[in-house]
Amino acid sequence: MRQEYTEKDYQNILSKDLHESAVIQQKIQEAYAQIQASGSESGRSHQKKGLKGLLMGMSSVAAAMVLSVTVCVANPALAAKLPFIGNVFGTVGEDTGFQGDFTKDAVQLVTQEEEENSPYVKKDNGIIFTISECNYESLAMYLAVSIESEEGFSDYMRTFARYGSYAEQEESEMYVDYSTLYIKSTSTADFSASGEGIYEGDPAKGTSSPYYIQGKFLDEHTFAGIIRVDLMMLGILDQENGWNPIDNDKIPDAFTYTLKITDIFADYEGEHLSGNWDFALDVKLNRENTTQKELGETNEEGIGIQKVTKTAYEMYAEPIFPEGKSAADYCVAICDAEGKPLESQGEYAEIYSVYGRDTSKVTIYVVDYNTYMDECKGNNYTNLPKKAVYQTEVTF
Repeated sequence: MRQEYTEKDYQNILSKDLHESAVIQQKIQEAYAQIQASGSESGRSHQKKGLKGLLMGMSSVAAAMVLSVTVCVANPALAAKLPFIGNVFGTVGEDTGFQGDFTKDAVQLVTQEEEENSPYVKKDNGIIFTISECNYESLAMYLAVSIESEEGFSDYMRTFARYGSYAEQEESEMYVDYSTLYIKSTSTADFSASGEGIYEGDPAKGTSSPYYIQGKFLDEHTFAGIIRVDLMMLGILDQENGWNPIDNDKIPDAFTYTLKITDIFADYEGEHLSGNWDFALDVKLNRENTTQKELGETNEEGIGIQKVTKTAYEMYAEPIFPEGKSAADYCVAICDAEGKPLESQGEYAEIYSVYGRDTSKVTIYVVDYNTYMDECKGNNYTNLPKKAVYQTEVTF
């Protein structure tokens, strides 16, 4: 559960045998320099003392400064107690399968001082679920969340979330640098402003709603991560017309998005944390980072690319298929300016990450599905030019 450093915390830390390595000594000196610059008289008289002596003679503010730069080095477990609400994107960093600097253009919903009465902090059944920051891009929304358990997450749940089984890393087939928690959720997106109606995300009705969070456990009580809401997967489901995908261009710039979560787990057979955590977000899409290239080109068979959409984090090429041809029978692959394939972003394989890649010029390939899987996937990407049924270059 969320905690602040108290006098008792300081005493507990001071009772520990912290190894004063060269790195720690450097951090102490850096912290001392900051204290000295701010005019702290209590810090001056203890400059040459060890860590414990230095902390004992300081005010709580000065001590907290030293702790913040020292404990993180000496004891990573204690470092997890430092405040992170309002900076989940930064805390999680690259510990997800989503690539991007989501702190840029992030909308702040909750800060450390505003948690108690915030509509974005919900507590039920001993679990505090918080959505503290959001990044609203035109192809996807990224929600920064923290989940805090008063009792603590079980060792089983933490291990399974990290490795995909209750086993040591060496014995697991899953090797990633992040943990995954799954959720049961329903959601709505009110697109009435553009005449598209209300999207209902409910797996029981055959529509999509967020079902996992990628991130990391900061300690046994706290998980921080990111939920990706794929705006390309939204559509209207009705009894007469069935599933009607919404063209991304027709999604209004501003709409209300609701998310209701009722279950949190690491695997279906293991521990489940049940409750009701529901949120309503006033979304304002950031389209400033979005660039579209209209192509409308096809080959003689009528296969081609209609348009390419690029945001700060991802890229999507909309394919064209003639009547009688199914999109499920083909794959759309994109290579960067160096000719290397982009990686998928999220659960939809044909939305690609552009983070850290040169996408000033890209090459787009449409390949028969079986051919792609057998001859072009992974390290076989060099076969794309000769195996594709259609290809084109796009410059941004």
